[in-house]
Amino acid sequence: MNKIINEPEQMIAEMLEGYIATCPDLLESLPQSKGILMREKKDKVSIVTGGGSGNEPWIIGYVGKGLADGAALGNVYIAPPARAILNVTKAVNHKKGVIYICTNHAGDVLNFELVGELAEMDGIRTRCVFVADDITSAPREQQSERRGVAGVAMVMKVAGAACDAGLELDEAVRVIQKANRNTFTFSVTTSPGYLPSGKAMCEMPDGFIEYGMGFNGEPGVLRTELKTANEIADTMLKYLLDDSGITRGDEIAVMVNGFGFTSLLELSIVNRRIAESLTEKGIILHDIFIDTLFQPQGTGGFSISMLKLDDELKPYYDAPAYSPFFKKYR
Repeated sequence: MNKIINEPEQMIAEMLEGYIATCPDLLESLPQSKGILMREKKDKVSIVTGGGSGNEPWIIGYVGKGLADGAALGNVYIAPPARAILNVTKAVNHKKGVIYICTNHAGDVLNFELVGELAEMDGIRTRCVFVADDITSAPREQQSERRGVAGVAMVMKVAGAACDAGLELDEAVRVIQKANRNTFTFSVTTSPGYLPSGKAMCEMPDGFIEYGMGFNGEPGVLRTELKTANEIADTMLKYLLDDSGITRGDEIAVMVNGFGFTSLLELSIVNRRIAESLTEKGIILHDIFIDTLFQPQGTGGFSISMLKLDDELKPYYDAPAYSPFFKKYR
């Protein structure tokens, strides 16, 4: 696959420059670091996020109004350096504490935990939330061991609103962890993703699909011949409902997250089936939407994320959020 870049070592810096050029009144870069910040520094608990690049708009799009206050970026599929995370931590308003939100991958976890300790030594109170929503990566009884994938968008949506509402550090963490525990994601891959070099990250024969494949090409839980959109959606819903325990009378938000190679036409057909099936099962759809918020490079397929709501989480989920790459007004 052909890739449109200049020098590979300048990809991330040039991406940041180009992205911030679209919204210079909202965002700013952090000099001498691969970081991005909100220009407005609110007097509240701040959220700092981060991770490897390559799944845009995750991570750069998750900094914005009602979202995170800053983010540290690593190279493609590589955790951000500890120094970059610490620089972002010091650059946001940290007087009331900082919550780190990242996906549950080893490098990210290690670096954010390390920086949390370093920040505490400088008098900055910190807490970590590691989003763990991929139901195929560990059984439910080991939910905290799961990978973090597209469900981070829903958790971040709740997190940004909770902090904007003025919750204190530990109370905000409690709400965010509740959203984290209530978020479940399942994916299907229809064609492999590609590294910036143009090399495929895995092999997949034409005419086959794989459920539960990791976004770096890690093996999934089921490979089959290509099925109809309805059959694919039904299979994914069965996995999600069996794992989550979501049932008749429960109220949920649903995100159909498209991977980069799959069209809105296809995603809309899938979304139709999801809405129809969940309604038939008596599950209350508080919200269902299609977006591309976690996009493995060049990959075909999509994921379904479900957030089980209650009276506490719903107002935070419904609060508006905005960045150029992440708009949610429900």
